[in-house]
Amino acid sequence: MKSYNKLFLCLGVATMAISCGKNREKTSSVFTDWEVTGGDPGITHFSELEQIHKGNVAQLRPAWTFSSGSKVHNQCNPIVIEGTLYFTTGYQELIALNAKNGTEKWRFQPTFNREERPEYMNINRGMAAWRKKGLKRIFFCAGNLLLAVDGITGKPVESFGDKGKVDMNQGHHLPPEKMGVTVSSSPVVIDDLIIIGASSWSATSHVAAYDVRTGKRVWKFNTIPHEGEFGHKTYGDKDYWKKGAGVNVWGGISVDEKNDMIFFGTGQPKGDFYRPFNPGKHLFGNSVVALKASSGERVWHYQIVHHDLWDVDVPCAPVLAEVTVRGKKIPAAIQITKTGDTFIFHRLTGEVLSDVEEVPVKQSQLPGERSYPTQPMVSWPEPFSRQKVALEHATTLSDSAHNGAVLRMQNSDLGRYDAPSEKGIIYYGLHGGGEWGGPAYHPEKNWLFINTNQIAWHIEMVDASKREAAHPGQTIYFQNACVACHGAERKGHDTQPGLDQLSKKYGSPEEVAAIITKGRGAMPAFPQITGDGLRALSDFLMDLEAGEYPDLKKTDAKPSYAVKGYNRFLDENGYPATTPPWGALVALDLDSGELQWKVPLGTYPELIERGLPPTGTENFGGSLVTSGGLLFIGATSDEKFRAFDIDSGEILWEYQLPYGGYATPTTYTLDGKQYISILATGGGKLGTKEGDVLMTFALP
Repeated sequence: MKSYNKLFLCLGVATMAISCGKNREKTSSVFTDWEVTGGDPGITHFSELEQIHKGNVAQLRPAWTFSSGSKVHNQCNPIVIEGTLYFTTGYQELIALNAKNGTEKWRFQPTFNREERPEYMNINRGMAAWRKKGLKRIFFCAGNLLLAVDGITGKPVESFGDKGKVDMNQGHHLPPEKMGVTVSSSPVVIDDLIIIGASSWSATSHVAAYDVRTGKRVWKFNTIPHEGEFGHKTYGDKDYWKKGAGVNVWGGISVDEKNDMIFFGTGQPKGDFYRPFNPGKHLFGNSVVALKASSGERVWHYQIVHHDLWDVDVPCAPVLAEVTVRGKKIPAAIQITKTGDTFIFHRLTGEVLSDVEEVPVKQSQLPGERSYPTQPMVSWPEPFSRQKVALEHATTLSDSAHNGAVLRMQNSDLGRYDAPSEKGIIYYGLHGGGEWGGPAYHPEKNWLFINTNQIAWHIEMVDASKREAAHPGQTIYFQNACVACHGAERKGHDTQPGLDQLSKKYGSPEEVAAIITKGRGAMPAFPQITGDGLRALSDFLMDLEAGEYPDLKKTDAKPSYAVKGYNRFLDENGYPATTPPWGALVALDLDSGELQWKVPLGTYPELIERGLPPTGTENFGGSLVTSGGLLFIGATSDEKFRAFDIDSGEILWEYQLPYGGYATPTTYTLDGKQYISILATGGGKLGTKEGDVLMTFALP
């Protein structure tokens, strides 16, 4: 790494520059719109716009703001087409604004009752547009629905599916009420297909393509292979596709239109830390997958983590660009990971251009679990975040914090791929390294910009089969990993809510059962919990005495391990128990594979007041990079929006947002003026206050 600049960073905003979908080189034309989530089909987050540049960014001011009325965490990257800005709210409304002044043109409100159907309040990161012969349609997802809206009138497209909507739970190996499909990432359009990447915590996930005019499903690719499909034999449990879940595609899809290809990354099968009596690699978990867009046929795949037991899913879609690697220009797919690695592939063939070696790792000691014997380790490019916890990483904020961190480290396993155990593991990567916002690529510099987390996690396992349950519902609570988010005592932790006071919030166990079955907000649906099991769990959560549950199966005598909780490795004051930077922005040269600079991203104001240098904070959200030499990013818990000098990492401008900006910025021009927009709604995994603001900036 050439330098380590101890300054704050601000990421630059972007419009479209290179359309990887059309393999276009930079031209003299300037794109005035931001037509695709992520800026272009290759999700480079790059814009050729340069009216706002290093010399004048300090003058950047709010041009207009818009309040949606939906004060719920929102990760949407707005798109801009012909002077209209489109975005979705946390309540899954689609809103069209005049991009010049923020005046509302129309608002589409899907016809469902959010109290009866809370699953429709899930996260939505973007939308897709299709335009042909005077028609303009906007597609987005809400819960299990794929929705088509007329981009001019804001009315549902009646000819699409069932009067403008398609139920994505339909047409699978399980009945619709058991599928639990949701979609957090943006759909993509290629030719006359709308393609979505699905998620499910109760069934096999998938990627599917639908006809843009009729809504009829054209093809489906199962990310947990069904019997007879390629990859099915990588599961020791040959019936896992029937009863398992996950391998979600929540990081988005990148598109190479010229070569009729799409690319995506996947998550791990469920459960996250323990899948006993099921040896094998578990394809297509934790993989980069390339498909033929027109047919869904697999072209190539690469598994980044085998048999993942650490919840280090591939966080985002690969970036598609023409890049120079070791002096050779290639069409590339560039995948960052939660563990700080950068995998570079030849986009058309899947050839791995990074230096990777399969390295033996320590095996699981939990009964029934057979972790995979090796894992891929990247030696080039240089890692962009810490990859292994060490004693020298113990915090130095105070003597007591340091001593406490060292003691916990000494009593836990610290290897990069040490398997989960009752002893406990402390490791980096559960929230990144890289995260869902993804990197930004600057084609002129051939640099990749990544906002990264460097916070360790402390994961401990408990044998739920040995835990004495005072209530049958408590057994269900442990067996279904409710404990992971809400804690063994139901008191919650970090940003996860406690469940120990539900009897004061809800009037009946039936209300709680509805939320368990359908999900709410960031909580997924668990339709697989049914009958007496659902009744027992609901009664337990409402602090009711156990009733009669005749159909409830007795606890299996075999060991059944559950994670005690998703616990950050923190000191007694709530700060990370490792040394900073806890969040950073980095610039990676894809030709040399070396970091050019790395700077803290975000601050804790109270630590600055104590005279400490910027530490960086945990961060979630994407960045934007421009030909003006700037990189724009929100993402941090201090709720600031910043612009960085892409050559040095120096902060050139920052603005205190009313709420955290945990979304990717958008840039566009209108009537000769460049604008930069970001949703500032707070909340989410950082737990800051929630709001409903879309902020747009411009020069005076």
